[in-house]
Amino acid sequence: MSRTLVHRKAVAEVLLTDALALADGRFLLAAQWPRSYATPGTGSDERHDPMLAAETIRQVGLYLCQRFLGAPGTSRPVIRSVGFRLDSSAEPVVGYGATDVVCHAEVYDVRRVVAVPWPVALSVRMQFSAAGREFGSAFGRVRVLSEEEYDTFRGPYAAAGPVPDHVHRRPSHTEVSAPSPGGVMLVQDPSGTLLVAPADLRHPRFFDHPSDHVPGMVLLEAARQAACLAGASAGRLSGCYMRALRFTEWDSPAHIECGRAEDGWAFQVTQDGDTTAAGTLSFATEA
Repeated sequence: MSRTLVHRKAVAEVLLTDALALADGRFLLAAQWPRSYATPGTGSDERHDPMLAAETIRQVGLYLCQRFLGAPGTSRPVIRSVGFRLDSSAEPVVGYGATDVVCHAEVYDVRRVVAVPWPVALSVRMQFSAAGREFGSAFGRVRVLSEEEYDTFRGPYAAAGPVPDHVHRRPSHTEVSAPSPGGVMLVQDPSGTLLVAPADLRHPRFFDHPSDHVPGMVLLEAARQAACLAGASAGRLSGCYMRALRFTEWDSPAHIECGRAEDGWAFQVTQDGDTTAAGTLSFATEA
């Protein structure tokens, strides 16, 4: 599976291994969830990090656009929304190696425009199964920009890069249930307000390659960590939904708020007074 088609530089960060086009906008894809991405468990109860579900649908959306739907390699697919649901009673247990995951995907709500031979936007939904047992689902929407459109749209931000934050207090990785200090995505200003500020700007999972904006997976992980600080630390993420309303930039503080909602937790990322991303989180066990 080509690394470039899923916007990854390292082979180890490519989750997809094979794909087959079926009929009526349906696809069958194979993925492997690495053993290294696991959440703490006891003995044989160790499970994969739920965020692998979000990363898998992200890679599937990018891959289908370019491999099967005609978008050129120079195009810039942008994730507009992403979400997943996992059945904690059916999730595969981490074994001696990677877990083989089968993804049944369907493309729908395709938008086309005159004179552009590929879709300019589309949605994807899919089901996850392992060892013949379905254990979750995911969905997302992709906007496909040409290279010229992306450069024009991004303007002066096209060459932007992250700046380390050594000024504000950073929570410990245990406070936010992160595997290591480098995986902490938040800092707190003197008033206690949470800001999105990754500790390790070369983290192999979240920063496999340079990005001119804060990656969506960073925002989603920051939201999960904000929920931990708000009281959800005893729970394991079982589902989420995030919609990106605009790019979250590196050059201005990105505030994140998370609080209890009717069916879990709701979060919002704001920058310069505007909402850049928002969504919901649910946990298998509420605190």
